[in-house]
Amino acid sequence: MAISPSALVLRGSGGTVLRHETDGALTLRRGDEEHRIPLQAVRGVLPDGRSVSVQLRAPGGAQPVVHRVDGVSEAAVEAFAEAVNLALLELPEPDPSTDGATLVTTRNLAESQPPKQPLLKSWAFWLTAPVLTLLLAQSVAVVVAGEPALLVLIWILGVIGWVLTAVSAYTAERAFMMWWLPRHGVTVMAEFAFRIPSTRVYEYTDLNGETHRYRKQYGGSRAEVSYHPRKPATVIGNFSVVARLWVALLALLLCGATLGLFGLLCVIAFTA
Repeated sequence: MAISPSALVLRGSGGTVLRHETDGALTLRRGDEEHRIPLQAVRGVLPDGRSVSVQLRAPGGAQPVVHRVDGVSEAAVEAFAEAVNLALLELPEPDPSTDGATLVTTRNLAESQPPKQPLLKSWAFWLTAPVLTLLLAQSVAVVVAGEPALLVLIWILGVIGWVLTAVSAYTAERAFMMWWLPRHGVTVMAEFAFRIPSTRVYEYTDLNGETHRYRKQYGGSRAEVSYHPRKPATVIGNFSVVARLWVALLALLLCGATLGLFGLLCVIAFTA
C-alpha cells in the first residue's frame, strides 16, 4: 500500500507559514490572518531561489493576485512547488473566466485564538511567587528567632502546601468550568473516534473547522460536550447537577485545607 507523504510546510520570514494540506488546499498564515486557497483557485506555484509565489487564476486580461513567501530554504521551495504543480495537473480543465481570488477564504486568527499570556499574568507565576515569598519570609523569621532547625519542617510543609495549592487551583477551575461552559460555551455532540486503554476518545469540530479531542472513561458513540467559544480546546463534558456540586464542594475543602496549612506555617514561623 502506498504511503502518502507528510503535508509540506514552508516557514518564511516574519512568521509566515504556507502549508499544503492533505486535502490539497493551501493555507497561508501571515500575521493574524489565515488564507485558505483551494487548488481550483491556483494557476501555479513559482519557485524563485529562497522565495515562492502562489499565483491565483484570473479572468482574461486581469492582473492575477500573487501571494509571495520569502526566506525559505531552496530545497523546501522546490519540493513544495513540485508537489503543488503536480496536484494542479490532476485537476480538470478550469473555466477561463475563473477568478481565483473570489475562492479564497480568510479568517482572523486573533479572534479565533486566545492571546498569549505574558509571564506576569500566567497562573504559574501567581501560584509559585506568593508561596515562595511566604516560605522565604518564614525562613528569615525562624533564623532571626534562633530556631534554624525549624527550616527543614517549614520547607517540607511548604512543598506540600505548594502541591496542595496547585491541586486546589485545578479543582476550583474545573468546578467553575463545569458550571460556566454549559451556559456560556458552545455545546456540540462529539463523535467517538477510537479507544486507548481505559479511555474513549471523542472528536468535535469547532466553528472554525478545527478538530479537537475529548476523553472520558466510558460512553457511547456520541458525547455531549461544551467548549470555550474563544478557546475551543478547553472542553467539559455534560455532568449532572449532583456531580457538579460534589466537585465544587471538593474545591472548597481543598482551598480550606490549603489555607489551614499555610496558617500553620505562619504560626510555626512567627511564634518560634
